[in-house]
Amino acid sequence: MKNIKHILFVCTGNSCRSIMAEAYARKRFKEEALDIEVRSAGTLGIDGKLPTPETLKVIEDAGIDTKGYESTSLTKDLIDWADLILVMEPEHKNIATAMLPEANGRVRYLGEFKKPEEIRGAVILDPIGKPLAFYRVLFSVIKNHIEELIKWLKA
Repeated sequence: MKNIKHILFVCTGNSCRSIMAEAYARKRFKEEALDIEVRSAGTLGIDGKLPTPETLKVIEDAGIDTKGYESTSLTKDLIDWADLILVMEPEHKNIATAMLPEANGRVRYLGEFKKPEEIRGAVILDPIGKPLAFYRVLFSVIKNHIEELIKWLKA
């Protein structure tokens, strides 16, 4: 088992992708008895915004409580707190490492935990402005990546 106690999920606005990842990871880590705290943040620097209605819907449909989720700005303190920072796109990695260069080795793409032949690019697309069906597909992708992350953490 890896010695990781804090995982930070990062996307742009912290209203869709990273919230979905945080919610699902929190649920699954508890089910797997993994003593890992998870948080999420966004690179846009918006605090206190509720997740999109579509995000809330897919999380609720998965049986996950949505109370307490709101956007948080990515900060040096959050980056420093995290043992592992999982980003959705290259710009998120660039911003995180620019804020705290010594964190570079702890920043990875959430999508890179799939088997190499299944990755086809580790970017997880932003669903803003897309229909609910897109959010459902995206949540399924995020869940699959987190299941692979769990296998990696346990190895």
